[in-house]
Amino acid sequence: MTTPRHTRRSLLRTAAALPLASLGPFASTAFAQGAPAYPTRPITWVVPYPAGGFGDALSRMLTQKLSVSLKTPVVVDNRPGAGGQIGANFVKQQPADGYTLFYGDLGPFSMNAGLYPKLSYDMQKDFLPLTRLLVSPCLLIVPANGRVKSWQDFVELARSERGLNYGSYGMGSQPHIWMEMLNREIKGRMTHVAYKGGAPAVQDLMAGHIDAMLDVAPSSIPLVRENKARALAVVGAEQRLAQLPLVPTIGEIGMASLNIPGWTGVVVKSGTPEPIAGLLHDELVKAVQSPDVVQRYTELGLVIAPSSRAEFSTLIRSETGRWGDVIRDVGVRLD
Repeated sequence: MTTPRHTRRSLLRTAAALPLASLGPFASTAFAQGAPAYPTRPITWVVPYPAGGFGDALSRMLTQKLSVSLKTPVVVDNRPGAGGQIGANFVKQQPADGYTLFYGDLGPFSMNAGLYPKLSYDMQKDFLPLTRLLVSPCLLIVPANGRVKSWQDFVELARSERGLNYGSYGMGSQPHIWMEMLNREIKGRMTHVAYKGGAPAVQDLMAGHIDAMLDVAPSSIPLVRENKARALAVVGAEQRLAQLPLVPTIGEIGMASLNIPGWTGVVVKSGTPEPIAGLLHDELVKAVQSPDVVQRYTELGLVIAPSSRAEFSTLIRSETGRWGDVIRDVGVRLD
């Protein structure tokens, strides 16, 4: 007689009914205390950015998948502000029971440790990484009808007495720090203009109020295709984007050290029971690898890149170190 194969979910749903000694590797404090099967109520997915942006749109697509597979509502909760600290602190204060997930990118997960001397959370201690989701190339863009027509124009004007001004999503954001790195590399005279998010910065760029910005590919590819902006380089990709085959990578231009991709992922609070963390990892990987998700985000220039929990933990640590060095070098500190 063949023994049936149990999924993580079936084990979770039956674990509470079993004696603790019989759980073997699935034994945990939560189950020892007679915790109910998981999930039995709605799950909250915290996004540390405003509704309507890229991270919010991706989150809503993935939470729809999770709601179906976990057979319980997964609700997006937008908690923007303070470079992701508001969202992070909310999740930190919730029980470690798997009912609060924290979506983020390299800003709150890695860069903030170097930006904020008194950061209110510790990624290594307070959170348990589940998986990376996507790798996101960016584009260095300028106004379509502005004074910059080429990379050479950009460098010459950045070095000129007048210099250039550039926009970013806000103080300490990846576009801000990356543009400061570029400014140092080319010995430019660029001035930073901080915006509250990507949308207002892009609007001012198209209107010619700022000279340049680094923007995520899904946002800027349509603008370039519609001649509302001009792309000078692709950042964070080894090859040119299929959607913009005439735009060189930053490596092709000769600045491979600046070819740093963005990425997104999901964590939960430290102390979440192991079987729940394992189940959430598996379900997230399945969701982000769904054919419709892959098609949609690949068309936007993104790379679907789920990871193991250990790999994601290593990525967060290594990126925290790398961005900490960069942030110290460019001299950016936030209160």
